[in-house]
Amino acid sequence: MKGGKEISQGYKGKTFDLYNEDDNIDFYTMFKNAKPERIVLYSLNTKIRTTNQYESILKKLENKKNYIVKKFKRGNILLGNAKLNFRNEFNSIKKLSGIYSDKLSYYTSLTPLFKYNNIDIYGMSYGYYYFIFQEKCHKTVENINFTQKEFNKFIVDIYESLAILQKNNFLHNDIKADNIIYCDNHYKLIDWDLGYIKYTHFKNFIKGSGGNFMFNHPIKFYNLGLSLFLFKFFFTFFKNFNNHNKWLYNLEDFKIISEKSIESAEIIIEKNKTKKLSKYYDMFAFAKLIICLAEKNNLTYPKEFVNKLLEPFYISV
Repeated sequence: MKGGKEISQGYKGKTFDLYNEDDNIDFYTMFKNAKPERIVLYSLNTKIRTTNQYESILKKLENKKNYIVKKFKRGNILLGNAKLNFRNEFNSIKKLSGIYSDKLSYYTSLTPLFKYNNIDIYGMSYGYYYFIFQEKCHKTVENINFTQKEFNKFIVDIYESLAILQKNNFLHNDIKADNIIYCDNHYKLIDWDLGYIKYTHFKNFIKGSGGNFMFNHPIKFYNLGLSLFLFKFFFTFFKNFNNHNKWLYNLEDFKIISEKSIESAEIIIEKNKTKKLSKYYDMFAFAKLIICLAEKNNLTYPKEFVNKLLEPFYISV
């Protein structure tokens, strides 16, 4: 993860080093060159507006080599603007702090960057730029060559985290390989901009509430107003044009579980069970990810456990 230019990039934001003495394209240099007069700092409980505090805040950023910054893109009509996407993710972080409590940094890469007037700071904005600070971690799981022992640990770690979220009616809502990272000998979920407490009638497909097509069950998109016919179209479209998930497409198990999910969606609609599944969406995506990573790394996975995760969707492997 060396280099401030870019560590990773998604549709709504990109991450890069906070401080990198070997690279002048990092957040520290960006902030130093901007010299913002008005800076807003974000804690878990309050928003602090500052004026003429540039130099004191710059000092707090020095030598923070173990952090990265997520910068939110300006966006567009479909993906939302930087302010909206930042607010969505930061609202999720606030809720997570209540759910995970003092283990927030254990289950996630979220950690305060510095204290301002004895208040922990997790984010910052100035001008039209919005940032969230995170612990600097290792590879996301699609880039890890798992051993069986390490793969088993990955399953235990992420299930433990998801079970806590499910108990608190919270959905991450975008479980996929590049949203899970290895950090401090622990596997952690990242990217919380789609996270929320249960489903509400304000959530729909047009507002981007569905997450990714590759790992989510089609019934999730059906409940957001997308027919199965259109789901198949978008699934095929993203499969053909999204090279980021290329590692998936030659996996036999990926093809099988994707076909089974379409069949199960038809059964769920026929049985009129569509509205009772939202709490299981993350678990389905996690089960599909387990199956695909196992084949990719030529490993075994706990079938009884995975089938339990798939059971609400009338699927077994």
